[in-house]
Order: sequence, then structure tokens, then C-alpha cells
Amino acid sequence: MSPSKLRLLSCFLFGLLLLSASLSLTASAQTTAPNEWTWMGGSSTITCPYGEAQCGGNYKSSSGVYGTLGVPAPGNIPGSRAGAAYWTDNNGHLWLFGGYSGAPNFVLNDLWEFNPSTNEWAWVGGGGIAIQPAVYGSLGTPAAGNIPGERSYASTWKDTSGNIWLFGGYGLDAYNSFGYLNDLWEFNPSTKEWAWMGGSSLTTDVANPTVSYGTLGTPTAGNTPGGRENASSWIDNSGNLWLFGGDGVDANYNLGFLNDLWVFNPSLGAHGEWTWMGGSNIAYRAAVYGTLGTPASGNIPGSNAQATSWTDSSGNFWLFGGEDGGNTLWEFNPSTKEWTWVAPSNLGSNSGVYGTLGTPAPGNIPGSRGGASSWTDSSGKIWLFGGNGGGFFNDFWKFNPTNEEWAWMGGSSTLVYYSLLGFYGQPGTYGMLGTPAAGNIPGGRNSGASWTDSNGNLWFFGGYGEDSSGNYGYLNDMWVYQPSTTLSLPTTTKPLLSVASGNYTTAQSVTITDATPGAVIYYTTDGVTTPTTSSTLYTGAITVSVAETIQAIAVAPNYLNSAVASATYTFNPPDFSIAPSPSSFTVTGGQSGTTTVTVTPVNGFNSTVSFSCTSGLPSGASCGFSPTTVTPPGTTSTTLTVTTSTNSATLHHDSLPLLPGSALAAALCCFGFKKRQRLQMFIVLAVSVVAFGLLTSCGGGGSASSGGGGGGGSQPVTSTVTVTATSGSLTHTTTFSLTIN
Repeated sequence: MSPSKLRLLSCFLFGLLLLSASLSLTASAQTTAPNEWTWMGGSSTITCPYGEAQCGGNYKSSSGVYGTLGVPAPGNIPGSRAGAAYWTDNNGHLWLFGGYSGAPNFVLNDLWEFNPSTNEWAWVGGGGIAIQPAVYGSLGTPAAGNIPGERSYASTWKDTSGNIWLFGGYGLDAYNSFGYLNDLWEFNPSTKEWAWMGGSSLTTDVANPTVSYGTLGTPTAGNTPGGRENASSWIDNSGNLWLFGGDGVDANYNLGFLNDLWVFNPSLGAHGEWTWMGGSNIAYRAAVYGTLGTPASGNIPGSNAQATSWTDSSGNFWLFGGEDGGNTLWEFNPSTKEWTWVAPSNLGSNSGVYGTLGTPAPGNIPGSRGGASSWTDSSGKIWLFGGNGGGFFNDFWKFNPTNEEWAWMGGSSTLVYYSLLGFYGQPGTYGMLGTPAAGNIPGGRNSGASWTDSNGNLWFFGGYGEDSSGNYGYLNDMWVYQPSTTLSLPTTTKPLLSVASGNYTTAQSVTITDATPGAVIYYTTDGVTTPTTSSTLYTGAITVSVAETIQAIAVAPNYLNSAVASATYTFNPPDFSIAPSPSSFTVTGGQSGTTTVTVTPVNGFNSTVSFSCTSGLPSGASCGFSPTTVTPPGTTSTTLTVTTSTNSATLHHDSLPLLPGSALAAALCCFGFKKRQRLQMFIVLAVSVVAFGLLTSCGGGGSASSGGGGGGGSQPVTSTVTVTATSGSLTHTTTFSLTIN
């Protein structure tokens, strides 16, 4: 085959392979599952495309694939960025503009369009490199060549005609100067043309004094908010654009957080007019909270930036958190123009109350954060993800404006230290590209782009935070989540404790594991308190040396909490007990008898035991043991043999019973023998008979034993014999009854 034909065949096969991959990814784009995240594109890991010198450790990112201008393709993808402007058009297509991409001054002004049906991006306009100044054209006149300059953290609105409005941000003006911008733009998705509609083509500062508050509540053509980034924005039912706060320039051209409230009416004047509606024209103003739950004309949130904002189905505006707003929740009624302080927190560093996964409750609330992403679903519920508040969150929340209750719906309730740079957060669990799974979840981050498509699915892109490996930087991963009216989540597997319940003689090292991906374990040791996510976080083996009960649960992103695992540990020293069998026996004098002494080990006792008879043996008797020692759990008994002698049972009777009669007879013999000889002889004879009878009764009338000596008898003798068993410092005794005939 000729080289030219070979090249042609190679190109054909490569094209076929690319088409196959495209069709596969496009098909997978249609695969969503209720309450599950799907990684749809972009990179799961970030590197340093500009070189480590420019990255500086925390500027890692992923480069974009632009393709051909205006042509969608499966391989196209925007590069990493945070703080991009984003919106959904009337066709359900998702748009992305600009943002900050990582290395110093790498701010973008590229414009992208995404079709959720085909899962394809198209690069529509702007530059893919840094240093892209604006092309303003003529005020109020759309043109194909017009485009805002590169910028990040601008504010956007979509009006009733489907056109997009963009205000301010931080970036380049018409003369390549970086700073806070206050220019206002309108974009038509149908013609893909921009029109500069107001504000200055220069950054706002003392050298360009374009800030003008005018009179509170009065619209005029000359009114213009100062340049700012990270402001909050809403659109009311009349198509007016509302703007609050941000980080920028006040009336005195001082920089700081703002709390001024503005409204822009596109129908006023030649190109629309701004009205200062509330708050201060000076930076760093404190909030006026009023009474919790009560709207009032004097209420106003404090100066703030990076707050999360949304509009509910009744047309009311909501504001949550922010860099200087803690986790305070506010509601604004554009009809009455009154703010209501809704949530009970008014401090700047409040922890979240997560409650039970998937269960709304009055006390639940996300912790303090700024830069969180939000969506409004088809049922009017608000969804919130991530943000930065002492670390990068990846928790996922749903808010019901009707009853003002939050429900924790996924992600982690804890911040884990992962970075050498001192950041905290959770890495992402990406799973397989295009495949939904209960364990999938984006990593912790802030300032990502978020959209709701025409099918009610929630889409999410990029931001600044963690990739799948715990690297920090600027991301370009694309995700989709399908919310459901009911939560049906799998349950985290029950944790496994490495040491089972039982009695132990030495300290035990207990490890706890769980099979669910991304699971975090919490435990208690008092045997009473059921573990929750507020209990001790398991980070390594637990040493158990005293009696205690370990209880543990596992919590994983997009899973219900596990059942409680439990193990009880007790500690007692090794010991033993002894007992004879039989406990009494009889031996004939001069012969032997036996009993068995059994050793029972306690708590794993396995040492050598020796024996002795320590008291109670009759005179002339001895004992012996076979074997002389035993060692559990092998031989556990010994035979005790008692050997007696022939005199062991002899009773030694003394002559004392004869003495009274004999003495009496002798006395009588000596007393008046001559005078009353006949009477005395009779008395002596009687006394002798009585004495002999006494002697006979004392002797028992039996014959003497073989060793008993003359004139005496013997009876059985019973003794209580004590046996002592010894093993080291342990000593135990038992007794048996021994009778010798």
C-alpha cells in the first residue's frame, strides 16, 4: 500500500474512533439518576501547565481545548477557572464567560456555549489567552466585534427577552488597566452580539471618578454604582436588575466590602437608569438586623462579598452567607423594599447544623461560607453547594423558601486537612466519566459556575478547590445532578471493628474500617452515647486497655448514615480455681484413699500449678499428688492420695476413771477399820464394783486395736484437710473431709 493511501486509511480509522467516542459520551450525557452526580467532562486532576514558577504551588489548572470558533465538538472544553460569569438562555443552553484561570493576571474573556443535549461545548468569542482588553464600540449599539474585556467575578442577569446583562467585575478596561469595573453590557444569544449599555470603559478610581449615588430612591441618567466584584444580583418580575454589595469602590473611592442596594431599569432613559435603593455609600457598614423574622424598612445586611443569592417562585430575593456575612440568611421583598433577617445567626464564624441526611428541619443551616454555588430547581427549591469558610466545602444543601427549612443532601459535613499549603477540604469522587453513582461528588471548592437546564437538571463547572487527588487549584470539571422530589439514597455500610467483643488480658488495638467509598467514621467509647457526626472523628487505631464499649457510624457523600457498629471489651487478670471430687472419703487405718483435685482456668490462665496439704492431716497420715503439677489448658486435675499408719486412729484412754473408786476404797479402809470391820468391808466391795463398771463403760467394751496397748478400745476419727494450690503469686485453697477407721 502506498504511503498516501496508508495515511488516508489512518485518518479514516482515527475519525471513526473519534466519532465512536463522541457518540458514547453523548449517549452517556443523557444518563442521569435521581439524586446522583455524574462527571460529564473536563479533568479530574489538575497540573501546572504554565510551569511551577508561575503556579507557585496553588495555581494548578487544566488547559482548555478551544477547537474551531463557533463549532461545537465533543473534545472542546473550557480551561480551568473560578469566578466566571454564567447564565442559561431560553433554549436551555448554558453560557460561560471569562473568569480567573490561575497564574498571576491570567484573567479571561472567552465566551462559551454548551448544549446539554449533545454534551458539546462551542467556543463563541473572546480570547483564550491573557491580556484581552474590551472592545466597547458605541454606547447602546450591539456589534459583532464588541466584547467585554477579560474579567472575573462579574454579576449577571437574564431579562424577560432572554438577553443577558453583565456588570463589572475585576479585570481589564479599554486601555489595558486592571481594576474594578462598573461597565454594564447586554448580550443577545440569538445574534451573539454584545452592546455596551452603561458605566465607564475605564476602571473606577480617583483618576476616573465615575461613581455617582445620586439621591436615595431617585433614578437619574448620571447614577452609576462603583466598580466591584463578587456582588449579588437578582431580577424582579418587572424585568428590573437588582445589585447588592460586593468588594469594590465606594463614594469616596475607598476600597472595601459594600452594602449598597441598587436597581437598574432598562426601560428608563436612552439606555436604562440606575437607582440607589438602600444601604450605605461608604464601605464596611454593619448590618441592621431588626427582629428575627420581621421585615422592616430600616433592616439591611452588612457589607459583604461573595454571598449566595437567588430568587424564589414568589419573586422575593434571598441572600446567604458571604465573605463577611457568616451564615446569615436574609429575604428581600422588592415590592415593599424591606429586608427580613431569617436565620438566627448574626456572627461571622458559625458552624453548620447538618441534622439527618436528606431530612429538612427548622434548626438545620449550612455553616459560614462565601463563594457557594446555587441553583433553583423546577419546584422552586434552592440548592447550594460548597463555598469557602475556613476550608473548601463540598456539602450539598436544599432549601425550601416556603417553610424556610434546610436539608443536607450530600457531600461531607467535615473539613479534612489535605494540602501542604494549609488548605482544608474534601477531594472529589469522580467515578466513571458519564456514569452516575451514589458516591460521586465534586471536591470542595468555591466560585464555580452553576446552571439549571430546561429539564431541571443542575449543572456545575470548575471553581477553585480540590481535584480527585487532593491537589488545590483551578478546575475545569463538568458535572450534572438530577434532583428528585423524594430522596432515595443508599445506606452507608456498617463499620467493621477489627477486634470482637470479649474479655481480654492485655491492651487491644482496635481499627475501624468501612467499605463505602469516601466514608468518614465517628465513634464514642462510653457505651451510652450513640455516635453522630458531632462525635469523635476516627483517624487511626484506638488503644483499649480498660473496660469500655466502642460504638461507631460511617457517613459517606450521597449515602444515608450507617447503622451503629458496637463492641464491648472487658479486662480481667488470668486466674484459676480448684475443687476436690469427692469432697469426703473414709480410709482404714494403715491404708490409703484418693480424691481428684480439679484446676479450672479463668481468663485464659495457662501457668503451672503445684499442690500441698497444708493442715488437718491426722497424726501419722501423709498426702501426695500425681502429677505433682498441672498446666492448663492441658492437664487440669491431679490425684491426691492420703496414706495412713496403723496408729492414726487409736484412742489413748488414760487411768483417770479408776482413781475415784480406788481412792474412795483406800480411804474407807483407813477410816475406822478396826471398830467397824464388817461394815467397812461391805462398802469397799461395793465401791470396787462401781469403779469397775465405770472403767468398763469408758473402754467401750470393745477389744483394743492392734496398736492400742492393753485394756483400751478405738473409734473412727474425722478430720478436715486443707489443700493449697500455688502458681506464682496466686494461691487458692480447698478442703475435703477424711475419716479414718
